[in-house]
Amino acid sequence: MKQQIYNTALYCRLSRDDEQNGESSSISTQRQMLRNYATEQGWNIVDEYIDDGYSGTNYDRPGFERMIEDIEDGKINCVITKDLSRLGRNYILTGQYTEIYFPSKNVRYIALNDGVDTANGDNEIAPFRNILNEMVARDTSRKVKSAIHTKFLNGEYVSPMIPLGYKKDAEVKGKLIIDEETRWIVEKIFDLAAHGKGAALIQRQLRAENIPTPTYWRYQRDGSWACRYEGQPENRKYRWSIKTVSTILENEVYLGHSVHYKQGTVSFKNRKHVRRDKDEWLKVANTHEPIITQEQWDLVHAHIDSRRRPRKNSFVQIFSGLLKCGGCGWNL
Repeated sequence: MKQQIYNTALYCRLSRDDEQNGESSSISTQRQMLRNYATEQGWNIVDEYIDDGYSGTNYDRPGFERMIEDIEDGKINCVITKDLSRLGRNYILTGQYTEIYFPSKNVRYIALNDGVDTANGDNEIAPFRNILNEMVARDTSRKVKSAIHTKFLNGEYVSPMIPLGYKKDAEVKGKLIIDEETRWIVEKIFDLAAHGKGAALIQRQLRAENIPTPTYWRYQRDGSWACRYEGQPENRKYRWSIKTVSTILENEVYLGHSVHYKQGTVSFKNRKHVRRDKDEWLKVANTHEPIITQEQWDLVHAHIDSRRRPRKNSFVQIFSGLLKCGGCGWNL
């Protein structure tokens, strides 16, 4: 009987949580294990597909997606992973791939450490392992959230996005300190707002005075947002938006407070961001030095609220002078 030729994909995945397990889960260890196995079997290795730093709870991963494209193109008829959890930690989607998708494409799937090989028929233990892998991911997610919550309560700032006017303290982890190079921009915005100017007028003035935007400051310092500024006209760095101004005016970080959980995800498996209700936010007061005073904040927001509040008798004011009383001839 002629032995089947396997064109094999070696798939490796490592998330930040997996890094705690040390070298045994590293990409290099996975790669060497899979390469040794495929070589011993005399199989052709088509390519190595690697997702380093990607969660297993969803399948939006560049390496995995590239592997699926090669399967669709008929380049691959065998996929090997170190174990089932490397393929994924979402038991429903993982089961769909191992029990439906791979067989429909005549692709053999092997998870070495779990003893799973679709060439040997049904793998009764695989669904249970997939459920356990998801439970591990769920538990890890819960522990990470708990640790971050504790940091929030302790006044630590953990977001990679630093508000304009601040920078991270080089000596104290998670501490915001005032950035003297940019604080004046925040002070200017609040001063203009305190004098009654709305976000649209402030935005136009910032553009007219060639004041760089928050994203441009980040680009200058760490190279982020390069796609927005590299090779672009000089005036690109002054393109303030009304939304950016409004966001600054609504951010209590400038009062010295930290507000968390404004956004969340649908679930630990679905990373889509959703806006949370205000009563779900966590506010921790006095976590760092303020840039503006409470009096300034109150004045600015009094102006903002006055523009938002509907005027009384607006119907009569709109049509003032346009309506006449038929009996008396007076303008209303």
